[in-house]
This record gives sequence, C-alpha cells and structure tokens, in this order.
Amino acid sequence: MDMKDSKLFSPLKVGSLTLKNRVGMAPMSMDYEAEDGTVPKKLADIFVRRAEGGTGYVVIDAVTVDRNYQYIGNTTCLDSDSLVPQFKEFADRVSAAGSTLIPQIIHPGPESICGFRKIPPLGPSVNTNANCHVSRSISIDEIHTVIRQFGAAARRAEEAGCGGISLHCAHAYMLPGAFLSPLRNKRMDEYGGSLDNRARFIIEVIEEVRRNVSADYPVFLRISGDERAEGGNSLEDMLYLAPKFEAAGVNLLEVSGGTQYEGLEYIIPSQSKRIGMNIYEAAEIKKVVGIPVYAVGKINDIRYAADIVERGIVDGVSMGRPLLADPDLCSKAYENRFDDITPCGSCGGSCITRSAQSPQCRCHINPLVGREYDFPDVPAKKPKKTLIIGAGPGGMYAAVTAAERGHNVTVWEADDNIGGQLNMAVVSPGKQEMTKWLVHLNYRAKKAGVGFEFGKEATVEEVRRFAPDAVIVATGARPLVPPIKGTKEYPVLTAHDFLRGRFVIPKGRVCVLGGGAVACETAETILANARPTAFTRGYEASIGDVEVTLVEMLPQLLTGVCEPNRAPMLRKLKKGGVQINVNTKILEVTDHDVKVQRGDGTEEWLKGFDYILFGLGSRNYDPLSESLKEFVPEVHVIGDAVKARQASYAMWEGFEAAYGL
Repeated sequence: MDMKDSKLFSPLKVGSLTLKNRVGMAPMSMDYEAEDGTVPKKLADIFVRRAEGGTGYVVIDAVTVDRNYQYIGNTTCLDSDSLVPQFKEFADRVSAAGSTLIPQIIHPGPESICGFRKIPPLGPSVNTNANCHVSRSISIDEIHTVIRQFGAAARRAEEAGCGGISLHCAHAYMLPGAFLSPLRNKRMDEYGGSLDNRARFIIEVIEEVRRNVSADYPVFLRISGDERAEGGNSLEDMLYLAPKFEAAGVNLLEVSGGTQYEGLEYIIPSQSKRIGMNIYEAAEIKKVVGIPVYAVGKINDIRYAADIVERGIVDGVSMGRPLLADPDLCSKAYENRFDDITPCGSCGGSCITRSAQSPQCRCHINPLVGREYDFPDVPAKKPKKTLIIGAGPGGMYAAVTAAERGHNVTVWEADDNIGGQLNMAVVSPGKQEMTKWLVHLNYRAKKAGVGFEFGKEATVEEVRRFAPDAVIVATGARPLVPPIKGTKEYPVLTAHDFLRGRFVIPKGRVCVLGGGAVACETAETILANARPTAFTRGYEASIGDVEVTLVEMLPQLLTGVCEPNRAPMLRKLKKGGVQINVNTKILEVTDHDVKVQRGDGTEEWLKGFDYILFGLGSRNYDPLSESLKEFVPEVHVIGDAVKARQASYAMWEGFEAAYGL
C-alpha cells in the first residue's frame, strides 16, 4: 500500500476540527513539568517536534483543574485564567508546526501526591494509592465544585487556541476513572452502585464542558474497553456506556485497556504483549457509536496502524512510545520510508522507568528526547578517520552518528556479528522486539558507508597501525563473578554464557545466583526450553523437567525493572514453580551446593543442584583506552566499558561522543 493513498493519512473531521491524518500522539508522563504549572520550553519542544514530524494531533498529559491536588510531581495546570497566555504560546507553536494541541484535562483524584503535604487525596471512596496515601470520599458539594472546575479548564483550553480537549476516564485511575470503576467506587449514593450511577460523574463533567465551550468544540474521551481485572468494568459495560458518552457530547473515543494497579502491563503493554492490545474492544465499541474511535496500546508499527484503519476496524490510532523513538515517524511513513523509521522496542525503559540517573522521560533508541533541538543535524566541520571498537548498541549508535555526520568510520568487532550483550538480552521469551534497534542501526550504518571488520580483536599495536584520528571504545562488559568461596575450586557457569547458547540445560535442578534482569531472564528461558512433551530420539537426547531456584541478596527480584515487564515475569516464574530466595547472601559454592545466609543471620546449605549459574550482573571491560590515549588524538569510552548499565546509556553516550568528534 502506498501510504500517500492510505486512509490513515486522509483527513478526519472531529467536531469542528479537521485532523490532517489519523495518527495522534498519546498522552505520556514526561516529568519535565514546571513547579508553577506552566509549560516549560523543554516540555513544549517534545510536542512541537512531533508536530513537525507530521503527527495529526498531540496530547499533553495530565493538565489539572486544581493545583492543590497535584498529580505525580510538578503538574501542568489550567486552573486559572492567568495561565491562558502561556498555554496559547504553546498551542500556537504546535499549530505553526502543522498539528493541533489537545490538553488532557484531569483531576488526579486518588492518585494525587497531595498526601505528602498531609492533604488527603479525593476519591469516590476510601482508596490507597501507589504512595500509600489514603483518599477520602469526596462530598456531593465537592463533586459539583470539581465538575465546574473541569468546565472552566475546558473554556481556557479553547481560549488558548487548543484544537480540543481530552478527558481521562480509563484504568480505574484518577477521579473520573475511579468513579467509573467498581474496583474503586464503593459509594452508596447517586454516584455509586449501578453502572449508570458510577458513570454519572464523567457524564456530568462532559455536559459541563459542553456548556463552557463552543458548539462542536472537540471533546475526546479515553476509556478502558475492558479493565481486564476481576470485578472491573467489562467490554459489555463499555458497549452500554459508549452511546451515552456520545449523547453527552463526546466527539471521539480513545480506547485503552487495563487498570493502573491490577494490570499496568495492559495500559503500557511492553515485552511479551501482543501488538494492538485493545483493537478488539475498540472495534466492538465502534459498532455502537457514530463518532470516531481510536485505539491505543502497543500500536508500534505504522503499517499495522494503516492496515487496521484501512479495513475500517478503527478510525485512527494513538501512538505514544513509537513517537518518542522517532518524532518523524508520520512523515517518513507518508513517504514510504519504513526502514528509516527508528523503531520502538517496547522495552519499558526510561520512557516509563525513572531513576536518580534518569529522572525524566528519555528513550533508549532516541537520545534527543528532552533535548529536541540541542544537536542540529549538520555535517561535522572536519571529517575524521574514526575507529569504533565494539559493535554493541553503543558502538553501533556511535558508528551511525559519526558516519552520518561525514566521518570515515570503521568498526572492529571481536565477535562474528553485531549486537554485543543485546544478543543475550533478546533471548528470553517476549524480548525479541529489541532486535529492531540493531536491525535499524545496521541499516543506517550500511547506508552511511560504515566499514565493518568482524572477528577483529583490537590491540594497542593494531590500533597504532590503523592510525585513527579518533577512537570510541565500546568494548562493553564481562560477567561478574565475585570472589565467593569455591569459585576458584569448582567450574563456574554464567547466565551470560547460557543465554548466548554456549551450553544447554536439558533438565535437572538449577540454581541461578542473582535476582536482577539477567538472572530472572535466565530462569525464564530455562523454563521455556523445558519441553518434556517434545519429540526426541533416545533418553540422552530428551528434554525433561527442570526445577529452578533463584538466590537474591536484595529484598525483591527485578529491582529497577519497569512494572509492565516486572509483574508478568514474576507471575511466569511463580507459575513455573521457581523457588525464590530473597534477602539471601551467597557465602560459598561447590559443584552442586550453595551455602547462603538468610536475612536473620542464619546459615544453611541449598543442596543437590545439577547446575549452578552466576547471574550477578556485569563488570565494565576496557583494556585499551588508557594506552590508546598515548598516541590517538581523541579517545572516548562509552557504555558498559565505563560502567555496566542499561543499553540506553551506551547509545546515548555513543551518540554524544560521535556527535562531538
């Protein structure tokens, strides 16, 4: 299909607004918000850049109607007329870039962080949020006040020149979503009990919004097509309510799914979740309304999006993380340049997970998120003969960046293929999508003329003979085997080698030392490989039952892994009968036994294992840089060669080092 002729890239009328295409940017928490409720330039730039890239509309997340009830940090506000001028500047920038701005108007309700200021959050009933703050049941008078606040905020959005507004009533989350869901709403008045009563709040909000804006001013509504939780709202409930939302004044329905606390992996479907998580529910809802219906939730391939729109399954799509990965996704797709699209790997990384090192929204594969205009796409002032040592994610990103800026780039890789440790990371079930990153970087590298030498072990003398102007050392990391008693006396097996296929575990009892991503993915892969019903010839060839034990020193497994990935993996491990030992320190190993110390100080032997694997992480590996600095004019060390971390740091540092050449 030529995208220029596709329905996805045809206009769509939504109320008084005509969208130029049917791709919207879904709301996402960014953590670039300002303390005073305004929209700082860095945050606005993210949306303007996606507008420049051809996106039909962009939704800014969580614009509150009352600053006294902040969302999950600094919160953008439209609770005062004084905020309209700065919001208008933002909306005008988006419009000038060829798109339209849609603020998501919210009251965080139970999810407010106001509890940190000793102010109880407001909820339909008593609920406990992620911060262990307990909401109080909002009174009828307060309900009416909040409804008026929604109307006033919508008026301000229209005055600011926004193309429309969006309301959030999904995921049993924030005030409207909490009212609608039986999982949160336990009231015994006219706003509780029956489905109609639970929907009363959001319908009254929609009606108040309509009274405060002009006729046909677009109102979008996000709903969960199915909360996918026992006792939650079902698709049947939404089929009943959707026409009522339309009658109240909604112009477009955006169908998501899941609930915030019971099933975050359905809201932000990451590894192992199928593409188009909510397409079925959206298609069914489309049958009962006369307004456009968009789907959201792991629609991470623009050709898939075009197909479901072309077939009339939905009217359009909302895309979040794919537009972080590539702000020009729409314009590249329109030009049928699919290989040029930087792909989202559904990794659940720093777009979702925050840390002290990365407290704001970033993207593994796009180092420019949050600094959209800081690195102009211009050629280097002076081309340099550049050597990249290592073809993992960081080395590949460095090679691509340097070559695309005009440098003469050669990559030496000791292995026989690209990928580095990512070759190990994609082995466990559900992680295949991250291969997209290296497929894309390999395509760009070849297009830019990068030279590769595989099976090439870099040495100081080899580099001296090559005589580069600049070297980027991306030699990665090696498995960490701490000096635990017994590691010198007995053979050591590592989870890294297992995931690389250097040995197999056909059956038996296995102890994996560690509880981070590598250890847990090793356990998951061992279970996945155990196929006792598979056809085999002879006992020695058979694959049989396995028993897996994990030993982790920390209080929990998968610390630092995003919840949409962590929760499903924990369920798989428990379902597979994995014996989980946390708060447990490893004291000694033999060929079949492990001595541990429990959290209470007691010691014991875990005995009778056929395999003991070390999955305790990695240690940086940089045997070259200091020597190279003696004769190479410019030497940079990036990624795990500096410190073992996520692949994102390698790619970000690879980009910056190469850009700075």
